[in-house]
Amino acid sequence: QNGCRPPLPSEHALPDRRPVGTLLLRSCRPSSSAMDMFKLSVWAEWAELILKFGGLSSDIVCVPMWTLAVGFWGSVGLLVVMWAMRLRVKTLYSQLEQSTEDAGTLSELFSSELERMRLLLSQSREDSESLDEILESILKGGLPGFLEMTSKDYWCMKTMEVSYTDQEGKRQIFRQSGYHVNCCVPGGACDVEVTFGVVGGAPSLAVDRAKPDLPWVYEDNGEKKLEKFAYKRCPSHVKFEVQGPSLATFVAHVTEVHASESEGDDKDTEE
Repeated sequence: QNGCRPPLPSEHALPDRRPVGTLLLRSCRPSSSAMDMFKLSVWAEWAELILKFGGLSSDIVCVPMWTLAVGFWGSVGLLVVMWAMRLRVKTLYSQLEQSTEDAGTLSELFSSELERMRLLLSQSREDSESLDEILESILKGGLPGFLEMTSKDYWCMKTMEVSYTDQEGKRQIFRQSGYHVNCCVPGGACDVEVTFGVVGGAPSLAVDRAKPDLPWVYEDNGEKKLEKFAYKRCPSHVKFEVQGPSLATFVAHVTEVHASESEGDDKDTEE
């Protein structure tokens, strides 16, 4: 009989041993012609060869359609999962490269900051050593002194010369020219002498600053007296105002500035 299912074997019938290709390609429709039978036999032989070279068994295997569907969609799902994992690996790799670059940038930043802090620490250490020297000098010999010369005119360039004996007993000399000259005498210095002159001219002459017209001061022999200021210890701040031409320069005003200068307590000092 030709039907949609093969006839069931009888109880004493032997199992069908025909090639699996013939069994798998058996049509559910009745044969219509010899050509159809020929095509089926050809496809059966090809299937048998494929199964033979593929190492598959030639026994009848019954696989439900839902099993094939599950296998197909499982393979598709596996491919999708592998593709997603590949994208995830690429993303992680990109993030790792970015993290490496950020770590390098942070390392350079921290290195520069550490170098800057080291320089600041070194500068602070030098400042501390300098401050220790100043404090030691103050403790040993007292506060340093400050001498200031100001020219009241521009007839010529004035010169201030300061000589003193330091804490080690050596005689030191400071000489500088200009219209405004400052000299800092270290603490502990003694026997301070200050004189003035003119660049390429005569030394400063003494005048009587107690009188308004500032007359010249003469020696016993009738010659004009040279101006010189002497201090056993240098005052904290003394300001000298010098004026006059190159051959007749004199100190017009001397002001010793005290800590109470804000109250207006200034006084003149003479030799």
